[in-house]
Amino acid sequence: MPALTHLHRLEHPFGVHYACCAAWGACYATRFDLAVVIAVLANFVAIISGNPLNAYADLRNDIHTAEKRHLAQAVQEIGADKVLALAIFEMIFAQALAIAVSWRVAVGVGLILVLYLAYNLEPIRLKRRGYSGPVVLAIAAGLLPSITAYAAAGGRADPAVWLVFSGVAALATGRALWWAVPDRAGDAHVGSRTPAVVYGTRHAVNATTQLTAGGLLLVGGGLWFRFGWMWAAVGVAACSAFLLARDLPTARQQLRYGMSMAVVSTVVLAAIPLLA
Repeated sequence: MPALTHLHRLEHPFGVHYACCAAWGACYATRFDLAVVIAVLANFVAIISGNPLNAYADLRNDIHTAEKRHLAQAVQEIGADKVLALAIFEMIFAQALAIAVSWRVAVGVGLILVLYLAYNLEPIRLKRRGYSGPVVLAIAAGLLPSITAYAAAGGRADPAVWLVFSGVAALATGRALWWAVPDRAGDAHVGSRTPAVVYGTRHAVNATTQLTAGGLLLVGGGLWFRFGWMWAAVGVAACSAFLLARDLPTARQQLRYGMSMAVVSTVVLAAIPLLA
């Protein structure tokens, strides 16, 4: 069980984060019937299915990164072929759930899975191709699940909601870029040209700050138009706390402090439409 937990990155606080990413789009449509619950479950399975696939694809990287070595050990403990088979099964299961809801949900979940495959696997492997890696990861784990759950819940076209969704995508891109900084040595060893490898850690941290600032403007604007300035202030305050952790040097510190702040902001953004 510990190996499976590590492979799916379900240790605290990631489990809560994934659940919020899967569901918070539905919160903005404020509807939760059986079809929406199944769509959210499809989102959740699709999101976590990318993690064993990533551990399988990153085996060589993680062996050379001290704080990610436990992931390589989990792959070796279970067996690389079994880990790949598990990821494929979970992806098929997520797509089956999505198809059971509607064609819109099926398209959304299908795009999530395609992006995860492109992010992790050769010959495309977008993870090692500069900024395309964090952008694709943010779309797959943040933007698309939001749109999918929102559509499943009958959400209508609303410029304010799209501002919030776009802002969350910008925030997620910054966090994905920041999360890769401690992996710089391992990525460089295997030739992955991530922004931290190509431009240096300071550049990556600065880019994270800029993306976060842009995301805060979009989220704040969307919340203001939809719910008023008080809820916008709550959302921006919750999301901006992440900036306090942008200079943490190790993955352990990032997980303990930075990701905890990110999860709190995700919970707040999910709660605002339900409370406002």
